Amino acid sequence: MEQLTIGALCEIIRQSAPKIYNSITIDTAVAPRKHNYCYIEAHTQRVEFKTERRSAAIDEPLQNDLRAIIDNSSETYERIDKDLIDGFNSAPKFSTEGFFASTKKKMNELMNGGRNVDHHHISLDTEGNSLSKIQPPFAIKAECSITDCPNCKGTGLVEGTDAQGNPTQQLCPECKGNKIIGTLSYFIPKVIEKNISLTLCLEDEIEDFPTSAVKAHIDEKPVAKRMLTHVNGVDSEAFDQALLPYLDIVHDKTGEGNAIEDYYYCIVPCYTFTYRNIMTSELKKGVIVNPTESPEIVLIGNDSTKIINRMKDSAKIVSRFFGSIAGSAQRDKDDLKRTIRLLIATVVADGIVSEEEKQSLTLAIRNIEILTGKEREELSELLSAGDTSFLTDDDFHFHSKENSDETLARMQEIANSDGLVHETERDLIEKLKLEANA
Repeated sequence: MEQLTIGALCEIIRQSAPKIYNSITIDTAVAPRKHNYCYIEAHTQRVEFKTERRSAAIDEPLQNDLRAIIDNSSETYERIDKDLIDGFNSAPKFSTEGFFASTKKKMNELMNGGRNVDHHHISLDTEGNSLSKIQPPFAIKAECSITDCPNCKGTGLVEGTDAQGNPTQQLCPECKGNKIIGTLSYFIPKVIEKNISLTLCLEDEIEDFPTSAVKAHIDEKPVAKRMLTHVNGVDSEAFDQALLPYLDIVHDKTGEGNAIEDYYYCIVPCYTFTYRNIMTSELKKGVIVNPTESPEIVLIGNDSTKIINRMKDSAKIVSRFFGSIAGSAQRDKDDLKRTIRLLIATVVADGIVSEEEKQSLTLAIRNIEILTGKEREELSELLSAGDTSFLTDDDFHFHSKENSDETLARMQEIANSDGLVHETERDLIEKLKLEANA
């Protein structure tokens, strides 16, 4: 949808949110302005390589294994068994020059990076369409060697003296008689995964507009699109043109040099309009989100932003629940008060409680006979609370798990009644779950 006329916008609001339409006056002289918001989910896998070097006096079996690697002319990097590394670790160590900085730098430049880096000689393990989290080690053939022990010149013996000072032949203290020094240089690929989700508007972002309103309109997630593969000789880049403007921002969060990049994204059109509140006559900005699919109206005020297109049906839900417990003499009274306080907190959590809701809930509370008049009055007053700060830790500690579970179910029902669970509602529900399972 490229353009939305002011007449079409007014009609959409009138049909989808009549209560809002009747409470504002839309400025028809100002044309709606389109703002495309992009919701992106990305899963990336990057491969890093940790280089290692082992020098040891090796026995004949280890010599044969290492010689087979060095003599293999077809592989630059050869997959090796972990037993070979364990063999070097358990063999007598031999002091030799370190893994020179220039060699390590060369390896890092060659191995790390991802895009435009030659990994064709490395066969990484995969699971389905992804890289396995655990990868095998690879020998760096050009950096492996087999040499005679420089201390005994490959004889395994050196000149020495016995206890009486007589000359004698002794086992070489460096190679322990193995005669051969082997150097094994290898690396182990490490797969680093990263998942992100973000909502972006690159151009002309709407001030004070909550991106949570966009996330509520994301399509049902399809299979993520494979945008880049750089594994086992497969090199492909097929970035969707619609995603190209956002890639630099995404890579700032996921990192460059990925071997695999999977993306799911969705464009949600939003249109701004101006309106006046019929009570205050203040000129303010409004946003209609996703007008052709499932319109949502966001009215942006001076001090706060309220998403009010889906009016809560929580009053009916809570009233129905209160009615079911009003005549229950068996119910724990303290648990009942905890239930009512938590349900009221769930109702007021998003800051939107209409007078109709207050009247309905007040009447429901007054009909609970097991409460005293003072208790009913105190609970009813909580409906005017601006937030959930009236709750205490004791409100989450029920005497009966049955009462706790029933309260949790009703809180979830209220939170879902407007189609969008507020963050504060979610926090209350999660806290009660934790206390119930403690």
